[in-house]
Amino acid sequence: MATPKKILIVEDDRMLCTIFNMFINELGYQLIGFSSDGDDALKKIDKEKPDVILMDIHLEGNLDGIQTTKIIQQKYDIPVIFVSSDLQENTLQSAILENTYGFLVKPIYKDSLGVTIEFAFSKHLLDRKLRRK
Repeated sequence: MATPKKILIVEDDRMLCTIFNMFINELGYQLIGFSSDGDDALKKIDKEKPDVILMDIHLEGNLDGIQTTKIIQQKYDIPVIFVSSDLQENTLQSAILENTYGFLVKPIYKDSLGVTIEFAFSKHLLDRKLRRK
């Protein structure tokens, strides 16, 4: 049996984190933690090495989700799925980054979360193979 994918959630809305926790468990993934700001997320990424990161665009603290994802892009090879209710054109354009593997619009539904995580993980593995050639 395969090891469950490790998921890190970077989100400052506690209610949404509770919903994510329930969905992640029901979908059979391993939740390795929550972060409410970019700096804490980077520390957890360094320690826990998640397989997929769910990233809110608007975070508390010094780094928003897009800035945090740019650092993840430079330091780690981990797919990021953005989660936001902000659908303004400038937000969407700034979220288009090399290691962005999805965009979920709040409210989040369990089925779309599972499909997006699987898609992101598989696409990331394919991209990694193509980079090696």
